[in-house]
Amino acid sequence: MNKKSVLSLIVIAGISIFFFSGCEKEYSEVVDPVQNVPPVVRNLQAPSVLNLHPTDTLKVTISIEAYDPDGREDIKSVFFNSFLPDGSPSRSNPIYLYDDGNLLANGDLNANDGIYSRIIILPPNTPKGTYRFDFQAIDKKNETSNIISHNLVVQ
Repeated sequence: MNKKSVLSLIVIAGISIFFFSGCEKEYSEVVDPVQNVPPVVRNLQAPSVLNLHPTDTLKVTISIEAYDPDGREDIKSVFFNSFLPDGSPSRSNPIYLYDDGNLLANGDLNANDGIYSRIIILPPNTPKGTYRFDFQAIDKKNETSNIISHNLVVQ
């Protein structure tokens, strides 16, 4: 290293900025000291089979836990994509789940507990067959979680 080289470290708002300058070369790098870790979805609570009668409308609550190592406040959204028995995606995708404690509207028992819920309504004319739901979360840095796929048979 050249005696005239200078290494400077400036910390601004939690971000380290390194400057290295010398006679022949200049080098600068911005380093974020905290690496983002993607969220994780787990502990899905959903039925596997529903018996739908021609005159019934079914209301089913589904719930999934979303965890982010960077903190619960880092989770931007939790959702699932629904696929019809013929394999085509639902026009309603993505379908968001809520952690708002609104039991009546969303089926969520406790606000801000990391468990996201949604009430699914199946009218009597719901086509019979196997539906696939792919659950996922996204954090505020747009990192996506693992995907949990779940099949629901409507008969």
